[in-house]
Amino acid sequence: MEVTSPEVTILDAAAATGAGTAINVKEFDYVTLMVSTVALSSLTAKVVGSAQQDEPDWATAAGADNHWDYVDVTDLEDEASIDGDTGLAVADAAEVRTLRVNVQGLTWLNANVTAYTDGSITVRAVAFDND
Repeated sequence: MEVTSPEVTILDAAAATGAGTAINVKEFDYVTLMVSTVALSSLTAKVVGSAQQDEPDWATAAGADNHWDYVDVTDLEDEASIDGDTGLAVADAAEVRTLRVNVQGLTWLNANVTAYTDGSITVRAVAFDND
């Protein structure tokens, strides 16, 4: 695989619930996410994706006209799957993770903090293709 996109920040020290800045992944096969939280963070972040042409409204419930869903990611530390509906849960800790997302067939990718108590999270992304 070769790097085909510049590094993009999706969440930048996010300290509340809500979605980050989506990236268009239509031309790519995989995205590597570099995730880090500060010490004593307590939050849950989930990766979301969409195949619809226009970027969905991530703050609105998914539906026929606003199609998005939580997507599975792979932790590159041990190749463990993190279910999209579960997400990355951090409890009173600082985390550094490198995750891979298969984005084949998707147009949009984002990260969403779905539960928040304390701390912050940063998610950066680099997209790859198989050419």
